[in-house]
Amino acid sequence: MSGRFGRPAILAAGLVALLGGCGQTDPSLVPVTGTVTVNERPLANATVTFIPKDGTPGFGGVGKTDAAGKYKLRGSRDDAAGILPGEYRVVISKRLMPDGSEVPANDNTPPMNSPARESLPAGYSSMAATTLSATVRPGVGPIDFPLRDKKN
Repeated sequence: MSGRFGRPAILAAGLVALLGGCGQTDPSLVPVTGTVTVNERPLANATVTFIPKDGTPGFGGVGKTDAAGKYKLRGSRDDAAGILPGEYRVVISKRLMPDGSEVPANDNTPPMNSPARESLPAGYSSMAATTLSATVRPGVGPIDFPLRDKKN
């Protein structure tokens, strides 16, 4: 583009494209919701983490279950409302204090320094040992995790 307005027009178009995306959500993100149960009972206050498998882009997502065991993932790094489509390893963690009580909501103690201990088996709660996985695709619907605990 030569001419009097060539370079400013290119700069203005670039600035509009850059600013035009601010505040908008990524249309390629898939909202992920579901329910976690243990022995058919809702699992409240558990952390649900989706970790991308090889070949799946992005950083995955994290959600917290409510009293009904329902969760909604947010992007791990950017708090976006959803994650990219792909294959994920899933870790579900429920930490309890030594007396069996919930970890206080405002407790930011790193897990290694906390007296709280994992209440779920490693096959669900360990990043290295989880047997849980999920496929995230647009339009799939809720991704539920009906867990079994042999202790109960």
